[in-house]
Amino acid sequence: MHSLDEKITRAWYTGANWLYLLWPLSVLFSCIIRLRKWCYHSGLCKTYRSSVPVIVVGNIALGGTGKSPLVCHLVDALKAQGYRPGIVSRGYGASLDGAEVREVLSDSLPGSVGDEPLMLKRRLGCPVFVSPNRVAAVKMLEQAGCNIIVSDDGLQHYALARDIEICVFDRQRKWGNGHLMPMGPLREPISRIKDVSFVVLNGPQETKQIESVLSGAVTMTLATQNAIRLDNDAVKSLNDFASERVHAVAAIGHPERFFRTLEQAGIRVDRHPFADHHAFKREDFMFEPQQPIMMTEKDAVKCQTFALNDAWYVPVQANLNADLTAMIINKLTQQRRL
Repeated sequence: MHSLDEKITRAWYTGANWLYLLWPLSVLFSCIIRLRKWCYHSGLCKTYRSSVPVIVVGNIALGGTGKSPLVCHLVDALKAQGYRPGIVSRGYGASLDGAEVREVLSDSLPGSVGDEPLMLKRRLGCPVFVSPNRVAAVKMLEQAGCNIIVSDDGLQHYALARDIEICVFDRQRKWGNGHLMPMGPLREPISRIKDVSFVVLNGPQETKQIESVLSGAVTMTLATQNAIRLDNDAVKSLNDFASERVHAVAAIGHPERFFRTLEQAGIRVDRHPFADHHAFKREDFMFEPQQPIMMTEKDAVKCQTFALNDAWYVPVQANLNADLTAMIINKLTQQRRL
């Protein structure tokens, strides 16, 4: 049985006439976001500009677009260029109050810092701070010696000034029905794309012509090669699971993308989608029949203490058709922020 949230999300991206019942709420939401944006741009609300460059990787469409793999790609590339990047995140799902700031450590609990920040910390090793108040977290990253900051999400967090904005879309679903929440999946109008520095389309290039508003977008594809066992970090090629049937678990914004990835590797998949950021319990994995369990890297950080038998997670690697990091550095240099 699907939750109301899942039904609404499906309706956004498949089309449903009953969503027009929500049009008055979308009009109200539009007024609120326009007023809020004006308050920051007019100076009525305070904006903090960091002493170091800030790159925001976000989206305007709900439902999972692939921000975290892009953050990993950028941070690795920046480190390779000799920079000291740090990551700021809202820490969705973390037990944080008000302006509380918490540093993410490799042994932090998912419920304390959030699943995505913990995954980023373990994958990248760079400083990561979480807080509902991103400005407070950015100040901690400055004190930690970071000379460039990447914000995981936060396009709509106007209290934090940014030098670079990157908007990520899922190439297949894009912006759904094109309406603002709750009638559609948009946090801001599509016209917001014109203001961002770069647009990234997550998904392989299609033969059909894309919308003109997305012309010049960078293409990102997510590559998978291996699965890593939860209990002992053993590595196994996905090819070794070909023709095998597995229980596939995903508590991400777009679970179907993960399921299709496994199927494209020749794996037969029993689908088990959960709500994004679901707080797993061991009972969630009482599947029949017994067969290997596969999950995303973000989900794995919440499940490693469950002593699951034959459970694996699948890391993804972002591949871009352009050197986005070089483009960012060039833009920051032109802005005299580097």
